[in-house]
Amino acid sequence: MMQLFLFSLSIYFFLISAPVFSEEVVNLGPLLNIREYGSREVKEVEALGPFITYQREKQKKEFGLHPFFYLLMDEEKDLSEFEFLYPIVTYKRSEESKKFQMLLYLLSYESGLKEGKFREKDFTLFPLIFARKSEDSDRSFFAFFPIYGDMRDKFSKDEIEFFLFPLFLRTRNDKFVNYSFLWPFLGYYTGEGQEGFRFWPFFGYRKRGKTLKEDFILWPLYVSKHWVYYGKETDYLSLFPFYSTFRSSEREQNTYLWPFFGYLRDREKNIERWDVPWPILNITRGSKSENRFFPFYANEKGKTYEEGFFLWPLYRYETLALEDFVRTRRDFLLFLYSDVEEKPILEGGREGRRISLWPIFTYRRDRDGNKNFYMFSLFEPFLSNKRLDRNYAALWRIYQWRRSKDGSWFMSFFWNTIRFQNEEEQLEIKVRPIIPLFSLESSENRSKIYLLGGFLGYRSSEYEKTIKLFYIPISFFKKTEEVKEGFEQ
Repeated sequence: MMQLFLFSLSIYFFLISAPVFSEEVVNLGPLLNIREYGSREVKEVEALGPFITYQREKQKKEFGLHPFFYLLMDEEKDLSEFEFLYPIVTYKRSEESKKFQMLLYLLSYESGLKEGKFREKDFTLFPLIFARKSEDSDRSFFAFFPIYGDMRDKFSKDEIEFFLFPLFLRTRNDKFVNYSFLWPFLGYYTGEGQEGFRFWPFFGYRKRGKTLKEDFILWPLYVSKHWVYYGKETDYLSLFPFYSTFRSSEREQNTYLWPFFGYLRDREKNIERWDVPWPILNITRGSKSENRFFPFYANEKGKTYEEGFFLWPLYRYETLALEDFVRTRRDFLLFLYSDVEEKPILEGGREGRRISLWPIFTYRRDRDGNKNFYMFSLFEPFLSNKRLDRNYAALWRIYQWRRSKDGSWFMSFFWNTIRFQNEEEQLEIKVRPIIPLFSLESSENRSKIYLLGGFLGYRSSEYEKTIKLFYIPISFFKKTEEVKEGFEQ
C-alpha cells in the first residue's frame, strides 16, 4: 500500500511538471498511457490499469488514486475538491466557503458567508460536540452533549439549550418556548400567550390564544389539534387506530380502522381519493387520476406527468413533461434494466438517453450529442453521482467507448491494453499489454502499421515510404531528400 502511494505521488509530480503542449505520447498499455490534444489544451494520463488517472484541461487539474483518493483543482473557478475513501472523507473549497466531513458527517467543519453578510464557522463531532464561531456574536455557541449546550439556529430551532440531557431541555422558535424535564416525558410551554403542560404519553395540552389548541390522552390513542395558519382554520382528531379526521377550508380527510379505509377530498388540488386499504387499493379522481391494485397494477396521471407499474417490481414507468423536453423512464426489476429518454418539445431541441443493464453496462447520450458506453456498471444504474463515478467507476470499466459531438471517438479494452481512437481525422489502433504487439495509425497524409513495435512494419507519407524487417527500416521511395519535420519514426 505504501509503495503504491509513493509511486502515485511520483507520477503526480511528474505530470504537473510536464509541459501541456508537448507532442510526446507515451503508450505502455495498461501500465502507463499519456494522451494529449493540443487543439483542446487537454492532457490525459492513465497508469497501473484503473488505479491512477490524471487530467489537465487549461486551468483545471484532476488526479485520482483509485479507490483511495481523488483531487480536483480548478483555478478559473477558484475551486478545490478532495475525497478519501469516498464517502468517508470529503472536502470542498470555493471562493466563499469551505466544507469538510468525515465518517458520513459524524465529524464535519464548514466555513462560509451567510446571506453574503458575515462569516461563520461550524464544527460538529456528532453526537458530542456542536460549535459555531460567527462574526455575528449572537449566533456563536458551544455545546457538549449531553452535559451542556446553548445552540442557536440549529436543527430547525431558533435556540436549543440542554443540561444533562434528557434531564433538562429548552427549545425556542420565535417567542414560543418549550421546557422539557426527563425529555420527552415531562414538559410545559410558555411565551407570547402560549401555555401548556405534558406528562407523556398519559396527558398533555398546549394553547396559544385563538391560533392553537392541542391535547392528547394516552398518546397516540387520542390526539386533538386546532390551529389557524394565515387566517385558515384546520382541525385534526385521531382515535387511533379506529378513526381520524383532518378538516380545513381546502381539505377533508377521514380514516377508519387505519389502514383499511381512507378518504381524501382536496378542494385546492381538485382531487378525491379512496384507499381500501392503503396502500393496496387506491382510486383517485379529479385534476389527477390514479388506479392502484398493489402489487399487480398502478397508473397515476396528472397534468404534466404519468407513472405506474405492472407486477411490481417487474416493470415501472414514469413520464414527466418539463419546460423544454419530456423525460420518460422505464425500469425492469427495480434497477436491473432502466431506460431514461429525453425528447424535446421545442423545435430544434435535442434528444438524450440513458440505458443501463445492471451490472453489465451503461449507455448515455446527452442532449449535446456526446455518447458514452461503459462495461461493467455496478453503481451507475441506481446510485449515480460525479464523486462516486470518479472515485470508483474506473475499477470495473474494463471496456469504454466515447464519442463526442464533433465526431471524434475513443474505445478501450482492459484499461488501454487494446485501444482505438479517432481524433482530428487521425485513426489509431494499438494492442499493447505493456509490450507492443500491434499498432496502426492512419491519417490523410500518412499511415503506419507495426507488429511487435516495428519487428515488421510499414509506414508511408507524401515524402517517404518505408518497410521494417527485424526492426531495420528499408526506404523504397523518397519524394525529397528531407523528411517532413515531426514524422514519427
